[in-house]
Amino acid sequence: GPHSSPSSHSFFPFHTPSTHTTHTTRSMAAQEVFELFDADADDKLSIEEFGRALRALGNAPTEKEVEELAAGRETISYNEFKSVLSSYTSPKDSSIKQELRESLSVFDRENSGNVPEAELRFVLSNMGEILSDTEVDQIIKDAPKNKDGEIPIESLLKMILSM
Repeated sequence: GPHSSPSSHSFFPFHTPSTHTTHTTRSMAAQEVFELFDADADDKLSIEEFGRALRALGNAPTEKEVEELAAGRETISYNEFKSVLSSYTSPKDSSIKQELRESLSVFDRENSGNVPEAELRFVLSNMGEILSDTEVDQIIKDAPKNKDGEIPIESLLKMILSM
């Protein structure tokens, strides 16, 4: 009868079929993460909790970025959190963006937010698995440059990620 084969569920008491299909933090909904870090359940995150929640979703903002994203607010509501998430980064780009930003800031010696063209070329061609030489040439040609011929890092990141 129906009892001859044990149902597979009995072996996985903690996993309903829907939860064990994906095990990445990516699949954690903003809602879950928000609730997880909203320790006092007041539907607001402190700036510190906000930063942790962003990291839990696979982003890697610096302290300074977290403050910028918070835009002077003391606390972040769920809606604000969601809108920051949608504008901040899409998961597949965040590691590339992070890696690029880190490589570029190494060359940004004056902390001006700009990088000289030659050094940019060096950084980009060393990210070989991501960009081909042709793409590197194209980026450098299209990139906005300031009067010293340097390229603003943020505009560059936007450009590369929209490719």
